Amino acid sequence: MEKWLKQLRSNIKTIFGLPNYERYLDHHRRKHPNEPVMSEKEFYLHALKERYESGKINRCC
Repeated sequence: MEKWLKQLRSNIKTIFGLPNYERYLDHHRRKHPNEPVMSEKEFYLHALKERYESGKINRCC
């Protein structure tokens, strides 16, 4: 049941465009094993800056 709940949480985050820290950790372990990992707080702050301060349009209208 716990695995199901984790997957549901991940899917909801994806639907609403929220960053997924678990997916980031998985990717980082596989592709960048010798580099430091951002904390969860750092990860979310980075994602917010990318979304709202990058100068890119991140909305539909």
